[in-house]
Amino acid sequence: MSHHPVHYELFSRRTPQASWVLEMASETRNLVMEAAEDMLKGGRSAVRVSKEIYDQDSGEFRSLTVFEKGITAPPKKLKLAPDTDTICTSPQDLYTPLAREKISRLLEDWLNKQQVTPFELLHRPDLAEKLEASGSDLLHVVQKLSVPESHETGQDLHNLMRRWTALFDKACTRLIQDGRKNLFPAASPETAVPLAGRLQAHPERAYVLGGAIAAALKPHQRPAAKLELLLRFAQAFADEETCGWALLVIEGPIVEIFASRATLNDVLGQETDLGDSMAVMTRMAAGREVACIADIDPRVARLMPPLDGVLGGYHDLIRDGHLPHLATNISRRLMQELKGPRRLKPGNPDGEIETLRVLALCMTAAGRDEAQREDIKDAFAERSKKLVSADFVDSLLQTATSPADEADKLIWLCENMVGAANKRQAARWLTQTVGAAKFERYMRESGQGNTRSPAQRLLALAQMQDRVRAAALIDQDGQEISLKLGQIGDRIAGEIKLLAHVVRGNASPMQKLSMLLSFASGRSAPLGPLSDQAKAEVMRMLRDPQIRSGLSSQPQILATLRPMMQAAGLAA
Repeated sequence: MSHHPVHYELFSRRTPQASWVLEMASETRNLVMEAAEDMLKGGRSAVRVSKEIYDQDSGEFRSLTVFEKGITAPPKKLKLAPDTDTICTSPQDLYTPLAREKISRLLEDWLNKQQVTPFELLHRPDLAEKLEASGSDLLHVVQKLSVPESHETGQDLHNLMRRWTALFDKACTRLIQDGRKNLFPAASPETAVPLAGRLQAHPERAYVLGGAIAAALKPHQRPAAKLELLLRFAQAFADEETCGWALLVIEGPIVEIFASRATLNDVLGQETDLGDSMAVMTRMAAGREVACIADIDPRVARLMPPLDGVLGGYHDLIRDGHLPHLATNISRRLMQELKGPRRLKPGNPDGEIETLRVLALCMTAAGRDEAQREDIKDAFAERSKKLVSADFVDSLLQTATSPADEADKLIWLCENMVGAANKRQAARWLTQTVGAAKFERYMRESGQGNTRSPAQRLLALAQMQDRVRAAALIDQDGQEISLKLGQIGDRIAGEIKLLAHVVRGNASPMQKLSMLLSFASGRSAPLGPLSDQAKAEVMRMLRDPQIRSGLSSQPQILATLRPMMQAAGLAA
């Protein structure tokens, strides 16, 4: 085409995501515009007409869009890294709690092999040399950091890998050189306070003190030994008001060591299940609240005894407000474990329910505000889902010695459920058991291992009914279970003609009234048809002038009967 001063070009997209394709060029504007409209009608996703103006001086065309119509893909926006992720740009950035937490995840295997924490890695020159010499371990970290960042931000992967590699090289070089310069002084619990005083005005006091602490930890590999040494440092700093910054430095490795699941086993000297571990952690993080509850609840005192030794020392520091980050991290871990899949008491369903109840009581009491208590409630609701699963219920009932014992265990399960859906599922299990023929047969018939008298069986049904009402089940579920217990009680009473024996017996009128009221109020027998019949008999007796006169003349007997009359709805 000759270089005419002006011509028009037509581009089109076949789909919104497709690239622009040149379809035609002409010096006649109307011709190009008509072709553009025809392409849109013919199924093209979008069209664009540009005016090309020839510049005599430069010998090039300048483009100007004069028409664009149709559906095109929106321009891709540059993805930014999540706000919660801090980009490290200098070696100092690697020393923040968030960075150390990420190092712990990315270098977990290497750190476990060396039996050290991220804090020690960042403050010990010998560990920096080992990591730098490993090559492949550091390369894996670089890859794990660069690939997701490239995906999130759209930056070039190789550039990111070079940036991370340079940062780690710089951090390792700095630490190694500082070690060779003897920047990190010797430290011990006895010299800790004077050392902190000398470093008070140092521009990198936390880094230097951290190096001294890491060097003191070097001879120790077991978590228990490290925690014992760090406790002595922490106690020394806690006693001095000017050493608050030093206590924060010490808290870093303490938090990292307690984050490991193996730590408590090493400190306690025995293998503990998750339930026992959570009891210890709860006692540490909420010692004041647990102590108050333990004074009035023997179960809490039994499952969460006072801590001594190293754990007792950290408990005291947390109680006195010296290690807030440790307390926060323990609380966070407790919430994570509650929502996790691990059983609290593997092979011991009764112990699991009891432990969960105690934990719920103490953790809820330790909640700082309503929002945190709601979070704790949600976590226990999540854990409760596992307790109403078929597998857990089967394991719970395996130790039951009778159908009545099965019902008792399931009522206990209902009492300890958190969350409406979980309570409803627990109630379904109880409804199936109470409604089963073997349960009714066991409660109604002597023999089959049931040596209890009819009166004892009626009392057991009444106690079950009281517990069902106290379990705060969904109204319909609780009513259905209570109704069934009441019906079974009525059949037991009917088979032995209980009310007839009471009414026609040789007991005094006051004794008869007392027995009937115990049935009518649900004390000695379950509420239901039997209690209604007993209430009718009481009303008949109260219409007798002699009995009314006897009650009036014996106020001590009336005072004894009044609570039962009120429970039966027969007195204000």
